[in-house]
Amino acid sequence: SYPHPRLMPEFWEFPTVSMGIGPMHAIYQAQSNRYLHNRGIKDTSEQQVWAFLGDGEMDEPESRGLLQLAANDKLDNLNFVINCNLQRLDGPVRGNGKIVQELEAFFRGAGWNVIKVLWGREWDDLLARDTDGALVDVMNTTLDGDYQTYKAESGGFVREHFFGQTPQTKELAAHLSDDEVWNLRRGGHDYHKVYAAYKAATEFKGKPTVILAHTVKGYGLGTHFEARNATHQMKKLTLQDLKDFRTHLHLPISDEVLEADPYHPPYYHPGADSPEIAYMMEHRAALGGFVPERRSTHTALELPGDKTYEVANRGSGKQHAATTMSFVRLLKDLMRDKGIG
Repeated sequence: SYPHPRLMPEFWEFPTVSMGIGPMHAIYQAQSNRYLHNRGIKDTSEQQVWAFLGDGEMDEPESRGLLQLAANDKLDNLNFVINCNLQRLDGPVRGNGKIVQELEAFFRGAGWNVIKVLWGREWDDLLARDTDGALVDVMNTTLDGDYQTYKAESGGFVREHFFGQTPQTKELAAHLSDDEVWNLRRGGHDYHKVYAAYKAATEFKGKPTVILAHTVKGYGLGTHFEARNATHQMKKLTLQDLKDFRTHLHLPISDEVLEADPYHPPYYHPGADSPEIAYMMEHRAALGGFVPERRSTHTALELPGDKTYEVANRGSGKQHAATTMSFVRLLKDLMRDKGIG
């Protein structure tokens, strides 16, 4: 079920999965693109390589093992986007720590450009009025496990346990309702902040870029899903969850339609003439079509004749031969063949 060219050779270009393979392939692809461009083989100057990764995935040795290579080669055509929802398959990533700060330090140390997308626009006014730095201090000292808990609880809980940590932060949020407190979004769910981060990444020169996006697992699926450790194993939405999801996405679907058959909710299409569809159609055309296609070409290889293997087949007689020596001798004979060498 995981993406792999062997399973769908005309569709998947890379084997990925959250096990560290994706980051390695992204680095090598960016390096190959730079190689082709520098030698005049292909103009890849406008191409960017993007790898979308998970914060738990970054604990895989392969995820971090080639970061220095990308920095040494100054691969500014390479971008990592790490979804920091603070959860992995079996629980918190750093329940008693702070994964964003850890990754920031690691990538900066490896020579990468780091962009953090932590807080949505709803926080901007609070941060502007945080003249003594009390709110920033609370943000910096709150552990990831607590951030998970806040998003799984109510706005009143967040007011008491997050903003209530100091008199200054309590006063900052005093004018907000509990609903407004709960709806203070993480930066990874604010498309304005995400766009700004992507734009900054593509314009940065001299280093590869990593975007650390603070998000909530299960975002938009309602209180039964958001930020809960069991989210990964939950498969079904209740009728109320479905209604909340509809409302969150501003879909014009009535309660009556959902209640008629909650197991088969309708698909919503904004209309062929809508600005959204027109935008998508325009960009799909620019990208060459609707379904990506992996195009692979190869040249038939004619195997060398028996003469090439004469020395190898003859063996070493009474003389002991190392496997490396035997391999090199065979390789030398293969290279003499016009079809291979």
